Amino acid sequence: MSILETILVFAVVPLAICGVFALVTLRSNFAGRPRYRPGQEWDHPATWWSANPVSAGTSGKPSTDRGGARGNW
Repeated sequence: MSILETILVFAVVPLAICGVFALVTLRSNFAGRPRYRPGQEWDHPATWWSANPVSAGTSGKPSTDRGGARGNW
């Protein structure tokens, strides 16, 4: 194996693989939508996360089930 082949196998190929991973990782930063920054105006409606009781198959009433780390079911 010549010195050129050695450099190719042990230096160029690993650098090319790392370069591909870097481009894939940074791709979202280049083509992404603008991010919210503190101090900017927030123009989206407020949303509180909650489970949808209709699709969850419950009536929407608070549950009386008990549970916990002590195993009180």
